[in-house]
Amino acid sequence: MKNIIKNNFCILLAVVLLFSSCSDFLDQKYHGKVFPGTYPASTDNLESMVTSLYGMTNTLYNTTGSLVACMAGDDVTTLPGGNKGPFLEFDVFNAQDNNAKLSVPWSNSYTVIKQANDIINTIDHVTTGISGEQVKAIKDRALGQAYFMRALAYFNLVRTFGQVPLVTKVEVDYTTSKAEFKDIYALIISDLSQAENLLPEVYSGASNLSDLESSTAYARVTSGAAKALMASAYLTMAGYPVKETSNYAKAAAKAKEIIDNESAYGYTLLAMKDLWKWQNNWKNTANAEGVFTCFFNIASNTGSESNGNMLSTGMTSKEATGWDDAFAELNFFNEFPAGARKDATFLTKVVLKNGTVNKPWNQFKDSKHPHYKKYMEVEGFDPKNMDKYIDWWSSRTIPVIRYAEVLLVYAEAQAMADGAPNDLAYTCLNRVRNRAGLSNMTSGLSGTEFKDSVVTERKWEFAGLEPNARWFDMVRTETVQVATSKRDTLDIPLAGHPNDQTHVGYFAPTPQGDKQLNTGL
Repeated sequence: MKNIIKNNFCILLAVVLLFSSCSDFLDQKYHGKVFPGTYPASTDNLESMVTSLYGMTNTLYNTTGSLVACMAGDDVTTLPGGNKGPFLEFDVFNAQDNNAKLSVPWSNSYTVIKQANDIINTIDHVTTGISGEQVKAIKDRALGQAYFMRALAYFNLVRTFGQVPLVTKVEVDYTTSKAEFKDIYALIISDLSQAENLLPEVYSGASNLSDLESSTAYARVTSGAAKALMASAYLTMAGYPVKETSNYAKAAAKAKEIIDNESAYGYTLLAMKDLWKWQNNWKNTANAEGVFTCFFNIASNTGSESNGNMLSTGMTSKEATGWDDAFAELNFFNEFPAGARKDATFLTKVVLKNGTVNKPWNQFKDSKHPHYKKYMEVEGFDPKNMDKYIDWWSSRTIPVIRYAEVLLVYAEAQAMADGAPNDLAYTCLNRVRNRAGLSNMTSGLSGTEFKDSVVTERKWEFAGLEPNARWFDMVRTETVQVATSKRDTLDIPLAGHPNDQTHVGYFAPTPQGDKQLNTGL
């Protein structure tokens, strides 16, 4: 299993009639799929199913299309017309159910769910392979990873589309109706509770990502990641649409479990100048800020898009050989606090011809906007020759959950749960602010004032289509209308009208094809 080989397979989605080519990002000889009447009889087959699951999870974040609904955030915009039309629909609140990119987050999420369901529902049939306690350990680890991935996929779905079908079985049912919000979140919390109890804090002995026998420590999800995702889910449940404020205390408690043991998990904040360098986000290098990260390796095969990161190319300007899919809204960029974080976040000029030509953002041929450079640096990137073409995909990692998220979840949730921030809440917020080059937050704030400060900090910290997108904060805090009303006159005007009272514009429509196929939708 040490030789990475091509592994393409088709997955019949649980809710939609879609066949999606996916492949493992780790070594695989087994296709990782359970077919009717067959089961993963051996631990080797079970491991293959789990690593296939990681390849599928990569597709939740590896293209601009994966995060198309987050184009509605006040931090990103796109070009008018052409192949940017699907992005523009969301950017101006005119998304249609036949949007060409809409099926990407929907279908890819259900692909992950289907594979996780296969593991969860068939794992009892694993009877051969390593014997004794080691079999139980392998099965527990596999279950924990499957529960985490299923929860992650549903968390993406419910925040993007609102109410969606709950699918927990292997069998396909084309009459499944949409579940209530409370039931979707109940499954997410249940899955993550299972995951945190089944997964280790760390995987010991891993030296590199391609060594499956050493547990691929940097790629595998841990109990810390399960706790972090649960804390974020509880925080979201305290806001719209669930709006059960008792979840603030639960979010704070779960985040604190990680903060109190950050040295055991190995989490910390990187210096801003180092956070987005490709050398700190590459193959065998563990980024200590990454609580859960998607790893890619385009050298593993030539045909699987799940194995490559295309978000980097989509977010990069054409002047730097990118695709101009998404870039910064002008008002957002202008309001962004100056300092180390702004310098690390935005591409404001392209350096050409060995550093002799500096082209500022307002002279970029098509976009005439600052771009995000969080994922811009890939292997071979030359800061003095940014227009050197490298490739349309890369092995650049994508951090899904950063430790900064854990700190900010605790800060906001504790202040709201107790009515005022405690010393630890201030410490958590100030760690993120100080890393960004900002001074400590004003002392003596009320719970609500402090919450608003944390949400603003999150606005800057997670800008630019990070998986923990700014858009999701706008929805849960019911500030979509307010945030988008400050759109710069030089940006494309809104076509639709989001409303913070009626929540019009808050969720993406269900893809048209799926509504035609599934009578329950």
